[in-house]
Amino acid sequence: MNRRKFLYSLSAFGLLPSYPSLSIESNPEVVVIGAGAAGLAAMDRLIKKGISAICLEANNRIGGRAHTNTEYFGVPYDVGAHWIHNAKSSPYLDYGLSAKAEGFDVYKPPTSGGEHKYKVYDGKRDITDTPLERGLWKEYNKVSNLISAAALKGLDVSASSVVGKSRSEWFETVHQLIGPYDMAKDFKDISCVDFNTYPSWSLDWFCKQGYGALVKHRWRGLPVHLNTIVKEIHYTSQDKVEIETSKGKLNPRKCIVTVSNGILASENIKFFPKLPEEKVEAFNKIKMGIYNHVTGLFEEKFFREIGMEEMDMYLYYKISGSNISPRGMGCLMNISDSNLCYFDYGGDFAKELENEGEAAQKSFTIEQLKSIFGSKIDKYLLKLHATQWGKNKFTLGSYASADPGFAHLRKYLKTPVEGKIFFAGEAAAFEYASVSGAHRSGVRAADEVIKALNF
Repeated sequence: MNRRKFLYSLSAFGLLPSYPSLSIESNPEVVVIGAGAAGLAAMDRLIKKGISAICLEANNRIGGRAHTNTEYFGVPYDVGAHWIHNAKSSPYLDYGLSAKAEGFDVYKPPTSGGEHKYKVYDGKRDITDTPLERGLWKEYNKVSNLISAAALKGLDVSASSVVGKSRSEWFETVHQLIGPYDMAKDFKDISCVDFNTYPSWSLDWFCKQGYGALVKHRWRGLPVHLNTIVKEIHYTSQDKVEIETSKGKLNPRKCIVTVSNGILASENIKFFPKLPEEKVEAFNKIKMGIYNHVTGLFEEKFFREIGMEEMDMYLYYKISGSNISPRGMGCLMNISDSNLCYFDYGGDFAKELENEGEAAQKSFTIEQLKSIFGSKIDKYLLKLHATQWGKNKFTLGSYASADPGFAHLRKYLKTPVEGKIFFAGEAAAFEYASVSGAHRSGVRAADEVIKALNF
């Protein structure tokens, strides 16, 4: 199949799984709010246990922050989640491999010495595999060790407070890689303890047809009520929860809330009575970061000219300046051999660019690319698209991590309220900031409900 002609269509993938479908006027035992990875996994678990459940989604599609778009570039483009993190344990790796006959190609990218392949640039000089490259990784290890050492001492302080001021010419690049590119926040906003509690990564895998497409395919046929906004949740009744939506009221016995911490902190959904103080504080202190793609489509000749013909290679470069928020980007080149590249921004600088608008996001990206590759960018760059997750009304941010001093609040994110309202989502997961973590949190919340219902 010509990759430029690939269009994802559910009708191309066999028969839809059979799930019972309930109307919003029915009287389900459980209502799941949100049809991202957590909500969909929870729904599947509940239905397979024979529990009547309804999933409500404010957006016009399922998948949440896992969404593949084929319209912008004519090839699969993951607008949100793209990396199949911790692939060896991901619930989507085995599923993706099993869906090969149905058109999915889930694969391990090219590696060298067990790591992803990459190139390193200092200005316009390719310094990969030279002694000059060592300075980058020396600084990276130094900074990582300082953050980990503080965490192991139980110091729930900002990464910036333990890293201090570095004289390394590679510090801004390292800040970009460990902070905005990983955590969607700058060092001043990252808790050392929260950073260090994340499980060690195993090698990331990819899905050629898009991670969002894989999520959508897995849950095809799962009944979800789209374009349904949840306004209020009342849990004063002894046996029921009353949920007010844009399409009417429901009175389930239990409710699972899987929306983002950005939505919960904004109080776009009102709870009556108000939720416990520690839970509200957790929504506000396990705060959403900003992480955006500026994605470019290039002529195929571009990758040959820069010596990055292999797909899914990373590009690291020296970021100049001394800023609280690095003014630079993380780069993933020739994604799945599609000629697409991600140029990713996080933290305060990503927020600044987003607020200035898509033109500013694109302009800065082109400026950075020219500082590395010169004017050939004008010759080979065909199209750019920028995401704006901070302004996305369905998430109000990209993914969540703890502010310094508040890592201990994570435990409150998943604590049920009055045995009637349960919580799931990437923020409430051990593997936070990942689709697999969100999935597991949805299963965990569903199991808690199943136990509470004595099923």
